[in-house]
Amino acid sequence: MSDSHPQASPCFQLFDQSTPYTIIRCLKEEDLRSVWLLEIPGRGLTTLKRWPANWQLRWKSFFRQSQPDRQLTGAWKLLKAGINTPQPATPVYRAGRFYQLEMPFIEGATAYDLLKSELPVSQDLLYELARELGKIVGRIARAGLRHRDLKLENVVVKASSQEATPLSLWLIDPVGIRSSYSLTDSLVCMLDRLAIQPLNDGLAVPLSLQIICIQSALGQLSGIQRRHFFQLLRKSLLDSRFRAHQI
Repeated sequence: MSDSHPQASPCFQLFDQSTPYTIIRCLKEEDLRSVWLLEIPGRGLTTLKRWPANWQLRWKSFFRQSQPDRQLTGAWKLLKAGINTPQPATPVYRAGRFYQLEMPFIEGATAYDLLKSELPVSQDLLYELARELGKIVGRIARAGLRHRDLKLENVVVKASSQEATPLSLWLIDPVGIRSSYSLTDSLVCMLDRLAIQPLNDGLAVPLSLQIICIQSALGQLSGIQRRHFFQLLRKSLLDSRFRAHQI
């Protein structure tokens, strides 16, 4: 995977082919898949996601299960649930040998950047981050969804315009959104996903932040649901720690 700009700047065929654009940089590139940051007049900073139109992707597209399809449907499901995520600016479309999707670029530090920062970060800010992150997990679960790839590096933190909520969190990669028929299973799945990246990187997340996030996610769960939740969470976290030690 590379965050560097390729030596030769590519030319893109956008959804509106008459749209002028300026390439800012390549954000991510792996196995012909790439994510680009563009400046488009009237739209501002725009993320362009590209996937190679190989036979596997075309086959999965027949069943709406390809990564571009899941990126698009995941975004709309999150928006319907009231979760901040970039609203797709185009449908998934074919551009030569690639499928593409355009959406607004969300500027800001990621939740993971703040947690591992060597610069001083306000404790109140981290508490608010944990609280808002828990609310998002709870809102997704109560919408009958779960995010199978919820990672701190895919949560962008922005200052909020609302006094009551100083932070605004944005999910920037909704490809892992799936339907869920169990509230507690969904909560455990997403909280476990959030814990995996710090575990793998050896980053110690303060227990106080974990408790705030979990309590915020649980909301008004009944006593029976809470007991079932903590049984599942304990087993899931033990499994995650075991896997992390095997890496």
